[in-house]
Amino acid sequence: MDTDLFLRNLRDLSLEEGKVYIQEHIDELSDHASVGNVLADEALNQLYTNPAVSLKLSELLIFFGEYVSQPSSHALGLKAKGDSLRAIGLYQVAMECLDSAGDEFLCLGDEVNWARSRIAWIAACAWLGRVDEALEGAARARDVFERLGEYYWACVIDHNTAVILKQVGRYQEALDLYDRMLAIYPTLTDQSEVLIKRAIAMAKVSKAVTLAWIGEFEQAYRLEQEALDTFISLEETSMAINSEINLASLDYAQGYYGSALQRYYQARDSVMHNNVEAPLLLAELKLWIANCLVKLNRVQEACQLAMEAVQVYREQGISLDMGDALREYAIMLVAAGKIEEAVMALEEAWSLFSRGGFEHHAAVVKLQQSELLFKIGSFDAAYDQARLVKEYFETQSLVARSVRASLVMVDALIANAQQTEQQNERKVVLLQQAVFLCKRAALQAHKYNLQEEVYKSQYLLGQLFTLQKNLAKAFRHYTAAIVQIERMLDDLTYDLSPSFLHTTWIVYEDMIALCLQQSQGERAFAYLEQARSMALRQYLDKSKALHGKRVEERDFNTSTVFQAKSAAVLRIQQELENWQGKYRSYSVQLANSDTLLSPSVDREVLQYELERCEAKISELFELLHLYQAGTSLPSHPRKRAKLSTKQVDIVQLRQQLAPGQLLLAYFLYKGKLVIFALTAEQLITYEIPDGVEQLERLLPFLHARLLPATLSNQQEHMVHRLLQKLYDLLVAPVASMLPPSSGYLTIVPYGPLHKLPFHALHDGSRFLIEDFQINYLPASTILTQLSTEEDEQYMNLTNPDLSLGRPLIFGFSGNGHLQHALEEAKSLATILEGECYLEGEATIAQLIKLSSGRPIIHLATHGQSRLDAPNFSSVLLADGQLNAVDAFSLNLRGCELVTLSGCETGLALSGGGDEQLGLGRAFLAAGATSLVMSLWPVEDTATNELMQLFYQHLLKGESKVQALRFAECDLLSHTSSIYTHPYFWASFRLVGDAGPLKFQRTRSGR
Repeated sequence: MDTDLFLRNLRDLSLEEGKVYIQEHIDELSDHASVGNVLADEALNQLYTNPAVSLKLSELLIFFGEYVSQPSSHALGLKAKGDSLRAIGLYQVAMECLDSAGDEFLCLGDEVNWARSRIAWIAACAWLGRVDEALEGAARARDVFERLGEYYWACVIDHNTAVILKQVGRYQEALDLYDRMLAIYPTLTDQSEVLIKRAIAMAKVSKAVTLAWIGEFEQAYRLEQEALDTFISLEETSMAINSEINLASLDYAQGYYGSALQRYYQARDSVMHNNVEAPLLLAELKLWIANCLVKLNRVQEACQLAMEAVQVYREQGISLDMGDALREYAIMLVAAGKIEEAVMALEEAWSLFSRGGFEHHAAVVKLQQSELLFKIGSFDAAYDQARLVKEYFETQSLVARSVRASLVMVDALIANAQQTEQQNERKVVLLQQAVFLCKRAALQAHKYNLQEEVYKSQYLLGQLFTLQKNLAKAFRHYTAAIVQIERMLDDLTYDLSPSFLHTTWIVYEDMIALCLQQSQGERAFAYLEQARSMALRQYLDKSKALHGKRVEERDFNTSTVFQAKSAAVLRIQQELENWQGKYRSYSVQLANSDTLLSPSVDREVLQYELERCEAKISELFELLHLYQAGTSLPSHPRKRAKLSTKQVDIVQLRQQLAPGQLLLAYFLYKGKLVIFALTAEQLITYEIPDGVEQLERLLPFLHARLLPATLSNQQEHMVHRLLQKLYDLLVAPVASMLPPSSGYLTIVPYGPLHKLPFHALHDGSRFLIEDFQINYLPASTILTQLSTEEDEQYMNLTNPDLSLGRPLIFGFSGNGHLQHALEEAKSLATILEGECYLEGEATIAQLIKLSSGRPIIHLATHGQSRLDAPNFSSVLLADGQLNAVDAFSLNLRGCELVTLSGCETGLALSGGGDEQLGLGRAFLAAGATSLVMSLWPVEDTATNELMQLFYQHLLKGESKVQALRFAECDLLSHTSSIYTHPYFWASFRLVGDAGPLKFQRTRSGR
């Protein structure tokens, strides 16, 4: 029988079909010993690429040996089965099979195959915690191979031995074995070239992992990349995936969390799309992804993934992997504030490691326990335990762990020093000891490119020198910390940067406070703006870079900012589009459901499906950005381009301000309110020590009274009083710098102030809007990125006849609930000579199709703010909710104004770096230069009137900000109308470019 055909059929058939196939063709299989060897070789070939197939072939080999009474084939089958079970993590069952195989080989007098049965046996034995027994078995097997001249198999034994030695902390012995293997393999001629290449690559992978453990990252990267190239050339899918995971782990170890997360996702994608049966590998990936997510403050997702991984390992009953999973899970639990659960997880991990002889892993548990002790305020205990494990890590040359232990000790020393009230001798000694320890840790972290430890050590040094009143040194170390943070931020994309800034923002806060303490207002302002709204600025920079090519290089037919660069990106885009379609369908059904006629369970089912869609869309949206950012990841992160974010240039920022224009930027820090007042000529700062306390008292009262239920003369008077108190707090301190009447006032809020209508603040006699043109910015630096000549050039190139780019107006009443929205859309279409789509024609699909090249887009419909999930803040159209994910995909380059005429369209969640996460940011990121949005639920009739007034003033040639000001003042001046209450006129504000419409200038010329 043809051997290839025989093996192919057995690979493809099920186990039972394979047994029948063997029985039917038994007469053609005359040389039973040869058939057994062929099956055993094929099971080994499939072991690393497809363990499930390998397991099936081993069962068929056992059956074959029994069927033809061939003891050697039966023994080979048991060995192959043990190998496969070990590969998929069933270690105890694997050892039982391998022991049975070994006994049968010894009965047959087959020493070589007995020794081969020890290869997987020693790994399974060690992973079950029986390390000494595993090493003894390895030595016996190696002696057999060396005595019989089987040097290839001696190297294989060495490989497994080295892996065990690494796990128990004997790193140099492990590295010596890898070097010996890499020297022997190229000299062997008794194995195929493919097998030798694979063995060399596998040795490089394991050596790279060991090198990474002792901080030799550069050499580890090189070896891992060489191995990955080999596996790809050999089409070894599973091994290539493993190398991709190892490269991700090297990224993670050095603080490149964006690259690590992208690689982990890519590895998971490869596992799933190549149908690799590897539940333990998927569990490992979940743990690593969870590790990245917890570094980025995505704690809930991280906890869920880690818990799922722990469950998989618990079911498998694997000592080492189970302990590691519990230890990692404890990190997530601590981040989530679940201290008792974390303590229990660490205790269980410690028990598993100490029983198994895994000293290194046990020491890592002790390090985590020291960090936990510090978190709960047991500073002395944390210091003592960290010191003990630091000594162990230093003796084992585990630099990363040693540095981490040092930082726990420094944290504990600082905490104890801060508890010492007077500057006595004890406090001086504590601080000196901490400085010495921290400097040493900083040097080691820098030497081994441990990025997170670099910024943390520099930040701690900044704190230490601040406590020692050495502000010059404190400033130097805070600066070094921020430089390192921004290197790490450069590796992050999409909304990973604001997530990461949740943790690191305290470094900027302390630097700003230090600058203010030294009366360096400009420097403090520069640091505030340097990281503020970083993700939005990245979007804007990328959009300009994408469209900054020569005309012939552009693709004007695309409606997305980012271009697909790989099959994976295209697949994700398609999957995202499909899930968005499902989301819209469910949202329409939910909006149309009548609670009086439909059972409540129907709404619950729809709500559940919407939440499921949101989770999937969020995952795919993030994955898409990670893939697009990492389609050509370099092999070594140290060689990546330097940070693109530049320090804020105050001079350049001033040049963007008109004469007399005042920019007010706010900052809240440790109870203080800081006002930065910037003009074309100067910058001054003003601090209010109890400002945060005053805001926390006034803002909730104001928001509670800006509701329809509170509309009365008495309540209006109370609102005026609150607005006056807020004026006294936020504007009065810099009133002398206010521009002349009708001058420009630009507001850059901070934190909760983003929800405040500054234009409605009252000075006791007049509202601010009555005296000034007021626009808003999410960050001061956006001034330099909005409404440039490039936008006009872009529009001229893409649409030479601007008359073709008519305003686009959508009106949707939401099942008749907002009739004035339809009137608003119709009247504005007439005023603007625009294209109008109402009710069933006002769809998301139409908007995506028609939005490109439009100077104005107006959406009159219902809005919904989702501070729990800001990417799903939305406006309602006929075919579903147009959310922020949809808006990001639009191409609005050259669009001068987007008006979201609905409820709460301007509300956003403040992320790290004061990033405003919501619908407005998505439209700005898509290219719009100005937005008109609302801060609270708006009244239908008043909104209709306000919008008509706004566009009428625009068409008279007024600037966008002046037109909105006049419209709001028109409503305010109707003394006989209820519209004088701020609820009716103050909700809408202009965000972005305040100037006149270029579209209007062209239209007038036409």
